[in-house]
Amino acid sequence: MDQATIQTYNKYAKAYDDEVTTFWNNFPKTTINEFCKRLGGKRILDLGSGSGRDALILKNEGLDVICCDGSIEMVKITQQLGFKTIESDFNNLMLDDSSFDGVWSYTSLLHIKKEEVKEVLKKVYKSIKPGGVFLIGLIEGVFEGEVERENMPGEKRFFRYYKENEIREMVEKEGFKFEFQERYSPHSKTYLAQIYIK
Repeated sequence: MDQATIQTYNKYAKAYDDEVTTFWNNFPKTTINEFCKRLGGKRILDLGSGSGRDALILKNEGLDVICCDGSIEMVKITQQLGFKTIESDFNNLMLDDSSFDGVWSYTSLLHIKKEEVKEVLKKVYKSIKPGGVFLIGLIEGVFEGEVERENMPGEKRFFRYYKENEIREMVEKEGFKFEFQERYSPHSKTYLAQIYIK
C-alpha cells in the first residue's frame, strides 16, 4: 500500500474519524441487511477498517468483527473500541484459508492500484469459507491519483475510482458470484457497494 496514504492516516486519524461520522450515521441499512442475511456464521474481517465506524455497525448486528488496517493510529482507535485488530497493509496481508464467514471491505481497496487489488482479492477469496460473503465498496468513476484534502493539509492519499462493470469483472474473475449492489451518494461522490458469495 502507498506509504504516503498510510502516513496521512497516521497523522490525521482523528480528523478522518470526525469526517466520516455523518457518512456512517446515514449509511444505507439495506446494504448492512443484505450482507448480514447472507452470512452463514458471525466471524467477519473488516479489511481496511479505518477508525472502526463500520465495524461498530457490524458488531451491533451481532457479528464477531476482526479489524485490519495498515495505519497504526487507526489500529489504536479500533483497539480502544474493543476490537481485535491486525496491523497490516494490503500488500503484506496474510490470512488463513477459510477462516472467515465474511469479509467487509468498504472504501479501503480504493487506496491501491488495480493490479494490487487483484492480488488482495485472491487472498480474500481463500480466507472466506465456502458459501461465505464478500462486500466491496469503492467510489464510482474514472480517476487515479493523489488527493490532498482541506482537513488533512500537507499530506496526500492515493485513490482509484471504478466503474460498475469494472468492479464486477475484477471480482468475478477470482471466483466470486455477484449477489447485490447499492449506490450511496452522501455528497458529490457516489459510493458503490457490491456483495458477492464464494
